[in-house]
Amino acid sequence: MSAPFPFQYPSPTAFYLALYLLTFVLHQAFMHYVLAGGLYVAWATILPGRQTQPRTVEPLVATLRDWMPFLLSAAITAGIAPLLFIQIVYQLQFYTANLLLWWRWMLVVPVLIIAFYLLYLIKSSMLWNWPYPLRVLVATGTSLCFVFVGFCWTANHLLANSRSSWPEVYGTGRLPLFASIVVPRMLIWIGGSFATMSVIVGWQLISRKQAAVLADDSKSTNELTDESASHLPLLSWSGLAVALLSSLAYLVQLDGVTRGIVFGWSFLPYVLLLVAGAAMQGYGWYQQWTVKMLTIRGLVLASAGCALTLLSVAVLREAIRMRAIDLTEMATRHADATKVGGFGVFLVAAIVVSGVIGWCIRLVQSGLKSQQY
Repeated sequence: MSAPFPFQYPSPTAFYLALYLLTFVLHQAFMHYVLAGGLYVAWATILPGRQTQPRTVEPLVATLRDWMPFLLSAAITAGIAPLLFIQIVYQLQFYTANLLLWWRWMLVVPVLIIAFYLLYLIKSSMLWNWPYPLRVLVATGTSLCFVFVGFCWTANHLLANSRSSWPEVYGTGRLPLFASIVVPRMLIWIGGSFATMSVIVGWQLISRKQAAVLADDSKSTNELTDESASHLPLLSWSGLAVALLSSLAYLVQLDGVTRGIVFGWSFLPYVLLLVAGAAMQGYGWYQQWTVKMLTIRGLVLASAGCALTLLSVAVLREAIRMRAIDLTEMATRHADATKVGGFGVFLVAAIVVSGVIGWCIRLVQSGLKSQQY
């Protein structure tokens, strides 16, 4: 039996792989919130319902609207570390895929900037006084921005693994990516993002519920209880089902050797952890579904399952990449990279930035307190 991933590789490579995976999981959680949140807000905008108030002002969508700008900032910030590590670990493949994607890759940053400002427009009350077609255009356009960014990263990953197709892509400019491969892989992320988003927004809603209880606001308490119990379990279960079916469709298209690696001794524990994590999420939401309210016990169980699922998916994703890349050839380069440091500069910057962030939080808290009086 071989050593567990990522420690089956030379020590410098294993070190960078481990850091890449851990930081990627954090980035993935924030990214899932924004991707699924944007799609759900777009759906609620297109189909506002026939209730006394539209879905866009109900607690679930209102919470997403309030938090998505911040969570997008968190996703971008948390993405810096895995981006640095992926450039070290998969240097040739990553940069080559970037260049071959050309204008598509160059659009990622402008599209994210546009989406970032649109999220603040969605958060404001101004948008919801506009005509229905404009509201739909803004909400749908924002969600499509995140889907486009997801497609670019998916294309980058698939292209980096297809070294034999690089000359053809360079000569023709066309990507050798079939819909039968891209669509299932995109749906894995989109489906999984709804499960992750449900867990995070569940904690946000239960915090709002507790605040409403302290404020003796029975109306808000009832709204939060009813909506979370009826929507979040369905969103999580549906997302997990889509991700599972898409994963099966994607695995079927892989060659036998790659499937053998995924289900081999090195990665089989992560497959089992993935199944266990999904089951924990499903049962955690089932507990809350039966009592028709959010519970800390159910959210803790769903959160633990979500963490296991995110980690397992990240590892299995790299297992497929290992099939196309021989990292042992880069062991010397990785060993040299470990000697490059700047810890002193990092420490000073971390202290300064932490102080500035703390000062900003203090200013906001002071402003909020002054508005209460």
